Amino acid sequence: MRIENHRIPGIWYGQSSNLGAWRTTPPVIIVLHYTTGWNGAASRDWLMGAAAGASNRGSSAHVVIDRDGTAWQIAPFNRTAWHAGPSRYGTLEGLNAHSVGIEFVNPGWLKPNGLGDFTDAYGKRFSERALKKAGGYHLAPHARVGAGAFAWPFYPETQIATGIDVVQALVGQYPIRAIVSHEEIDTRGWKTDPGPAFPMERFRALLGEADDREPAAVVTAGRLNLRGGPGAAFEKVVPPGTLLKGTRVKVMQRQGDWAFVAPESPDGREGVVTGWVHAAYIAPVIAA
Repeated sequence: MRIENHRIPGIWYGQSSNLGAWRTTPPVIIVLHYTTGWNGAASRDWLMGAAAGASNRGSSAHVVIDRDGTAWQIAPFNRTAWHAGPSRYGTLEGLNAHSVGIEFVNPGWLKPNGLGDFTDAYGKRFSERALKKAGGYHLAPHARVGAGAFAWPFYPETQIATGIDVVQALVGQYPIRAIVSHEEIDTRGWKTDPGPAFPMERFRALLGEADDREPAAVVTAGRLNLRGGPGAAFEKVVPPGTLLKGTRVKVMQRQGDWAFVAPESPDGREGVVTGWVHAAYIAPVIAA
């Protein structure tokens, strides 16, 4: 696939009515979603809003990918689509203005009812036989949904392959710095897409193939301990012992919840001191 004039030649194009402003800066983030449904054409039309005769006036995306691998583009990549909602990634907020949204047709979580059936977020029931016929599912808990384990239907390989083609084209055309799930950027704390059945790391790896440098990060805590190993039991690296809020660091390695970093000196160069910090208290710096 390739991109010409902010569109992908060769795939169906129809413009959603639910779009924001034309953008003067290129997108820097790709956000991946699921549609919370099985029907690709219906999801496409819903996200197109009035342009497809749907009542939806509040959401859209740039690309919708069906379970058989069919892709529909419903917004040019240089226009804001409404898919991220209240959102933040690192130092960047309001990601609709800075991102491309891709919707994968998938119902999302399904709750077991204890009788061999499963219920989706809208109350519709599915038998285990139907789920297996549709490709099977991954059983996993998720704190944002509730207690217990939930069924997360798998994404067919044909669908994933098309998604990879689309993302590769985007990474090759725009200065993409991150590929993220809707869940990790949602500031309201209830989004779960694209869910644990989605092969997120396969998509993040596409960005690494284009540029293996991790974005610079910044300390978000008031004071962040710099330690000699990946854990709170390790002694602090002295000096400096702690890093102040706003300190920029280069992330060189990650291990679980910890990141091995090299803090920058005041003049912006990498310092000679290195150590481990808890990754929850650093955020990537993404240029708008």
